[in-house]
This record gives sequence, C-alpha cells and structure tokens, in this order.
Amino acid sequence: MQALPRGRARSGLAAAIGAALLVASVAGCSSSGPERAYATPKGLCGTKVSAGSLEPLLPPGKKIAAKPTSAVGVKRCRLEVDGKVVFSTSVEKRGADSSARDVATSAIGVNPNDAGADNGRFIYSKTGAVGRVECPKSAGADSSFWVTARVSDDSDAADMLRFIKEYATAAAGSGACAEG
Repeated sequence: MQALPRGRARSGLAAAIGAALLVASVAGCSSSGPERAYATPKGLCGTKVSAGSLEPLLPPGKKIAAKPTSAVGVKRCRLEVDGKVVFSTSVEKRGADSSARDVATSAIGVNPNDAGADNGRFIYSKTGAVGRVECPKSAGADSSFWVTARVSDDSDAADMLRFIKEYATAAAGSGACAEG
C-alpha cells in the first residue's frame, strides 16, 4: 500500500466527512415532521365518527381531550391537543325554514358564500363547514337541526366536506333530532 501525500489525505478525509454530514442532513429532512402521539378519537362527545374522516383535520401533538358543552338548542364539542382548542363542532336546533347559508352566517370558519354541496345542504371551506341533519319526519316540522365544524388551522376543503357529511349522518343516528 502506498502512502498518500499529507494534503491529499486531509482533503480525502474532509470530503468523506462532508459526504457523511450531507447524508445525515438529508436523512433528517426525510421525516414527515411532528407526529401524533395520541389516538384519533372515534367520536365527538357521544357522536361516533370515523378516524378516517377526523384525522386529516387534526394537528400533531401528544395528548387530545374532548370538552363537551351545551346551551339552549346547541351542543358543542371541542377537541384540545396539548391544551389548545384545535377543532370544534356543534349540533344546533334552528327554525324549520333555516338554510345552510343562514347557519353559515353565524358559524365561525365558514362563510355563506363558500362552496356548497348536495343542493345547498352543506357549505364548506378550508376552515369550517355546516350541514343539515336529515331527521326523521317524526322529529317535527317546526325545527331543523344543523351541524357545524371548524378547525384552528387551514385544512383541505374536501376533507372538511367529507367530515361534515359523515358528522351530519352520525348526529341523526345519535338522537340529536329527538333532543330538540
């Protein structure tokens, strides 16, 4: 084996160290960022929803907690991740002639002029959504029930629509129509 001159050995060593640092830094960038250490809830304060529809709307973090509240005609569920409210839903009783645009006027995170779906039953955006709950005819003709949802950070509008549709169906099955 032939010895390399001192200058070449040092530059070879420097190149090897530089290559190793580059590989380490690229490997560090390949992680997908902060992770969720908590399990996605299978429900929102008593209303079942799939993790698949809820998960895209939730941020990374360590701990999640559901905080239910209610007032006359409104039941809310707030999800906190690491102590910060990140997602909020409600089931609200309104007059029979209320529209999604009417509900969106007072809902946070959604605007009456945002995108609509299913002939006006839903209005949704990257930050919120509203949807009419399809109650059985026996629920009474003098009222309607609506679900709302909002996120603290922008999400994909299609994910918000998918969630609000599922949540509206789940609310009808959870007895929300009978509670009014």
